[in-house]
Amino acid sequence: MSKKSSTKKTTKKAVSAVVVATTTADVELSYDEMLNELEAIVVEADVRLAEEEASL
Repeated sequence: MSKKSSTKKTTKKAVSAVVVATTTADVELSYDEMLNELEAIVVEADVRLAEEEASL
């Protein structure tokens, strides 16, 4: 007696891509303001790295 394995065929439904528009503040940053923000991020990262190294 042979048994056929029952396999369910699933059809994949097409899912429409959802476009998420990420909008930040309406105010645009100038080049200098963006540079200042990046510098602040780097300084914070340096401080965190130094704290992590000190705790080891």
